[in-house]
Amino acid sequence: MRPRCLTLLFFGIASCGVGSGDGPPRPARLDRPDFSIEPSVETVYTVGAIDGAPWETFGRVSSLAFDADGTLFILDSDAGHIVVVDTAGRYVRTISNKGEGPGELARPEGLAVFSDGRIGVMDFAKVGLQLFARDGTFLEGIRFATEAGVPGTPFHAMPDHSVVTAEVFRRSSAEDGPGEGRPIVRFRPEGSGELLYAAWQGPPPDDRRLEDVESGGIFMQLRPIQAFPPPLELGVLRDGRVAIVDSVGYRIKVFDPQGEKGKQVTTLERPLAPVGVTERVRDAERARRLALLDSEGEALQDVLTEGIAMVAVRRPSGASGGPDPAAMEAALRDSYRRQLGNMIFPDEIPVIEAIAVDWSNRLWVQRSGLPGERGPTDILTADGRYLGTLARDGLRIPSAFGPGGLMAYVEADDLGVQRVRAVRLAVDELLEGAP
Repeated sequence: MRPRCLTLLFFGIASCGVGSGDGPPRPARLDRPDFSIEPSVETVYTVGAIDGAPWETFGRVSSLAFDADGTLFILDSDAGHIVVVDTAGRYVRTISNKGEGPGELARPEGLAVFSDGRIGVMDFAKVGLQLFARDGTFLEGIRFATEAGVPGTPFHAMPDHSVVTAEVFRRSSAEDGPGEGRPIVRFRPEGSGELLYAAWQGPPPDDRRLEDVESGGIFMQLRPIQAFPPPLELGVLRDGRVAIVDSVGYRIKVFDPQGEKGKQVTTLERPLAPVGVTERVRDAERARRLALLDSEGEALQDVLTEGIAMVAVRRPSGASGGPDPAAMEAALRDSYRRQLGNMIFPDEIPVIEAIAVDWSNRLWVQRSGLPGERGPTDILTADGRYLGTLARDGLRIPSAFGPGGLMAYVEADDLGVQRVRAVRLAVDELLEGAP
């Protein structure tokens, strides 16, 4: 009983008040040593099958999101639709289908649920956000201008129905020159975008070593592979504040976009030093990436696309049909193998690998491990309280957080069959009633 009581004690701190954010940015150093916690979870349901109804035979689950009632929305990018299940995992409906017409999804990659219940899906084939009502009715499509920027994935829904993302695609030319930092952009419901924050750029890329790759009617220029790049992670709190990680050290910046643009409220820091990059670390990272080339799924796609500096579609004279992504993927694999020997390594591995915010406004901060290993995860509050650390082999950041301690994970078996498992963090039931 003692470990569970300690867990409740430290998670219970999260129900305390949060600062108003008035005044200058205030640092919050979390100097306490690691305190291990093991919160209990219970599996609520699992959906997905190798041989079942059409809705549950997933092709590629790319995104999950809960609404305020605990209903789960599952974006199957291969099928071009959203599967909706209730709080018990029972099938409710399927939203949309694969296609190019109004309300159809051609190349969906990201999903978010807004506070008013609308569902937003980023469809890259339509260069826009497709909006649906909770009952599946198609509402409208918001198209973005590639010159100004297009939100990538993941994107996060804001209380005012805008979206914020650190992944921004923009049509550029050689005359554009280098940008000022890595942009975190807020996109408004009418399709316009505004810079929320320019993140630390890190060492400038060496564009003198670009490699040209052309196949299947697609032309790309690739930068050298960079191991352990500076992180650019963000999470959105329920009140619209944005937590940003862009440093090699343990530093989280919390912004309030409701006031002055990019107004920094708090900086959260822990005295944890980055791990130095040794020859053993370099060898392990090369081996890890080489193994990914023989895999499939999102991990492979992330590796193949990380160094893209420019992409264009080139249809040869007299050729028919569109570009061939499969041919380009094969060419990218070959290029990647060649570049592994010249991979660029920094002196240190960034301390933080990922960050997420749950429905109780707690920050889940996953620390970096050595190549091929997962690091531990810290739980913090936005006003600078350290609640404890989850072991590296324990509970991890889910694909989606929901109300009442709900969390959803995308899992795959040995055959590659995807399933979605929803669990409940039992301690949240006590938090909701805490004074």
